[in-house]
Amino acid sequence: MIRTLEHKDIEALAHGESIPRFVAKIRKVWEQKSGESEYGTWHLQNMNVLMKDADDELVVCWTGEDPFDETWQKKYVAFECGTNKQGKLVGVVRDIRTSRDGKVYKGVKLTPACTIRKLEQQDELLKDAAPAAKQTSEASPNAQGSSPDRSESDKIDDYAKHAGRIFARAWDEAGSSMSIILFEKSNEEGLTVVEKLDLQLRIAQGFAIEINKIIRKERF
Repeated sequence: MIRTLEHKDIEALAHGESIPRFVAKIRKVWEQKSGESEYGTWHLQNMNVLMKDADDELVVCWTGEDPFDETWQKKYVAFECGTNKQGKLVGVVRDIRTSRDGKVYKGVKLTPACTIRKLEQQDELLKDAAPAAKQTSEASPNAQGSSPDRSESDKIDDYAKHAGRIFARAWDEAGSSMSIILFEKSNEEGLTVVEKLDLQLRIAQGFAIEINKIIRKERF
């Protein structure tokens, strides 16, 4: 059975580490934000959740296309990782970011590779057999486009979404690497905002290229 983490376990994780499973009550669902970039459509939706062993709320960011609505508020939910071809946990990760003013934001990021299930009771150890209410699974463009009835346009849309997911992940990793590259504070202060974004973009592009190479070789 997949391991269920408590709030204290999640707090001890570093940025990018996988969270196999956790259970929380959704207190607030915020409006989904989305937009277009040269790399495709992106989606972000925050939820405030409360775990039974915590006094403070945890911010969960959903990056999938299908938004959550207010019917999820006050529901107990299990957030569970999926697995890739090599059995690696994917879909639920610790997210820690530092703003330009130095404030640290800690939360959890969910991608379409995870599974999200409503529970019938607060204590999921007593009863955790609720029917799956919302499930998402990671699928490659090849799997999505395997039907012979799908048009070329549909396949291109699938590839574009897949590329967008890869770049979003690469962009996050590039942001985490900025502090390593700009190891001297003077270096960072010497860059304009545009220069910093340009540097992060170039790093992300490199990451995205390497991710695609690994996927093609089926080593990921």
